[in-house]
Amino acid sequence: MTADSSALFEDLPQDLADGIRDLGWSSPMPVQAKVVPLMRAGGDLIVQARTGSGKTGAFGIPIVERVETDRAVTQALVLAPTRELAGQVAAEVTALGKHRGVRCLPIYGGVGYGPQIDGLKEGAHVVVGTPGRILDHMGAGRLVLDDLKVIVFDEADEMLSLGFWPDMREIHSYLPQERQSCLFSATIPEKVRSLSRFFLTDPEFVTLSEGQVAPQEIEHFFYLTTAQEKDATLARIIEYEDPESAIIFCNTKDDVRYVCSYLQRKGFDADQISGDLTQAARETSIAGIKAGELRFLVATDVAARGIDISDLTHVISYAAPGSPEVYVHRTGRTGRAGKAGVAISLVSGLDIGDFRHLQNVTKIEVLERPIPSDADIAVRLRERLEVKVEQEMRAMPARERADKVDRFIPVVEQMVSNEEGRRDLAAVCAAYLREHKPETTIRESDPGPQPAAEPKPEPRRGRGGGGRGGGRGGGSRRGKRRR
Repeated sequence: MTADSSALFEDLPQDLADGIRDLGWSSPMPVQAKVVPLMRAGGDLIVQARTGSGKTGAFGIPIVERVETDRAVTQALVLAPTRELAGQVAAEVTALGKHRGVRCLPIYGGVGYGPQIDGLKEGAHVVVGTPGRILDHMGAGRLVLDDLKVIVFDEADEMLSLGFWPDMREIHSYLPQERQSCLFSATIPEKVRSLSRFFLTDPEFVTLSEGQVAPQEIEHFFYLTTAQEKDATLARIIEYEDPESAIIFCNTKDDVRYVCSYLQRKGFDADQISGDLTQAARETSIAGIKAGELRFLVATDVAARGIDISDLTHVISYAAPGSPEVYVHRTGRTGRAGKAGVAISLVSGLDIGDFRHLQNVTKIEVLERPIPSDADIAVRLRERLEVKVEQEMRAMPARERADKVDRFIPVVEQMVSNEEGRRDLAAVCAAYLREHKPETTIRESDPGPQPAAEPKPEPRRGRGGGGRGGGRGGGSRRGKRRR
């Protein structure tokens, strides 16, 4: 900790310093020491920081300091992927702004609208919430962002993995043109970079890794598992991570056939390429994953040689590579054309020594991740369902929603009362998620929200300009709501 960073809290207004003292913070954490001065300067930021690093304080302190408490309007918006995180962030911002009189309002689904509507009427200075419920209030004219100074995307990678991109794209069209936009993410895959290009203008990149001035092209992780449980572990990782597209590498043709068959039985969209297949069959599989029509391609190193798929998001090593050179070749299948990617390895206890040696030779840091538990996967599936349901409900007129949804409540209650009914509901959820894949792929050519053919009058919105959703500009909201 440098002298300048340790003095950061001492330079703050007394009422804000009192809030920091109430939280028990004696000195700034590294991410706070780096980010707070940059946010104060007013530029757009991309901050690579993990949960628990102190990032809420990093953006919460400048936000609270910047709020004009004598103006009963929303001046800062923080978007979070889950209700739990939104609640935690709101509680911390509330504590920071307690002595300044800053009103912070959490807004998310699963709870009543009443307190949220009252808080907006009172004039919440800072709103923290999930994109779906935020859009509900925007669409009804209860949340107006004409006076917004700062928008923060917290855990942007998680928001996109849950399918929030359509919601965030719609939120963009409500934003005023002049604002500060800051994006916080533990990882910076290509979809997060694309999100930043859509919302941010000339952002400065901040990382806690010394000497690193840009996001890593490829992020490397491994999961420690037993040889007997590799197939089940692979399925868990896919279900939890939900890759948009991946090549899964095996060392033998027999493993390729087995893994492909296993994934297909599990309901995953998978195909294979190996030396046993005809050239035509191999080209068909490769064309499918390139076109986005196939999610998972299982292959040997020899069969995958020469494959160039620019939008491949993940590479998964089902079997440990035989040499450091093979590992570099495999992971080089992703992160192409300047884009980011994720490399995941399944490593058994017998292979861990060789895998450590591989890291030493390649000088690549590969971080260990815990295998997702049943509870972890259940939470992630619930979150994805909630996002898709919120999006569907928001597109449905209120009267139609009551007619078509409320009448199913007694049906659901009856079904959950017995095992067969619960399994039927689970099947409905599985089919729903399968048919509604999260729209997280963001293209450079994405034109942003487009006006509908027959615009309808709506409540007053933000002051954004039209056209492509790049940089700070917002788009017009006329005729965009589907109500």
